[in-house]
Amino acid sequence: MKIKILTINICRYYEWEKRKKKIISFLKKENADIIFLQEVAYDERLKDKWENQVEEINKKVKYPSSKFGKLMEMNKWHNKPVDWVIFYGFGILSKYPIKCSEVIILPPVEKNKKSGFMHIVIETPKGNINLINVHFENTNKGSKEHLKQTLNWCKEKKIKSIIAGDFNMKIVRDLKEIAEKDYEISYSIKPYKSFMPNDFSHDKVPVTLDYIIIDKEKFKFISVECTNNHISDHNPVVAEIKIKE
Repeated sequence: MKIKILTINICRYYEWEKRKKKIISFLKKENADIIFLQEVAYDERLKDKWENQVEEINKKVKYPSSKFGKLMEMNKWHNKPVDWVIFYGFGILSKYPIKCSEVIILPPVEKNKKSGFMHIVIETPKGNINLINVHFENTNKGSKEHLKQTLNWCKEKKIKSIIAGDFNMKIVRDLKEIAEKDYEISYSIKPYKSFMPNDFSHDKVPVTLDYIIIDKEKFKFISVECTNNHISDHNPVVAEIKIKE
């Protein structure tokens, strides 16, 4: 059995009206079996229209199963204090039934900011598959520590996962040192740059922050692509994956 995975950091509602149609069109064209979303938002000003940004997107792409998980409340919008409720988190869209999901908050390392992952279990003809949708701390030390903690969490739970999202790991060597023994890494299949700086970015040159890593015992990459299509400050990473017998 093969499945197609897509991961992208949506960048919340920044310039959303300019980007929404492009994002919807791209997701429809790719037609992935599972879509991992990071920085999808809830904005109470839109509550009469949508429960959250995942629901807003899914009204158009129409996946049978979806989930939204809160990660962090925002206290600023475009660097100005807000007086309404807005937060961002994780989203998952799946062609397969979602059996359960939970958000795990990881301890901050160098920044007082919430980071973590969303664990999702989907039901497929090959049995249950564990998915981990990540958004780690945006520091070299923090992202390394969060990856270690996430892999340890999987090991303690005795689950073999597909892990995808915004790892915030600019140093690919660090990712390989921590994960390569047990996981195949998308970047090792085909190197790419996944982050394109904007006016709000700390990084001013393109870097790689987004990855898909898969447990070697259960999965194998067939293909990996990362395309610069200007739908977010993060480029989507798309992979075809074989589920081993």
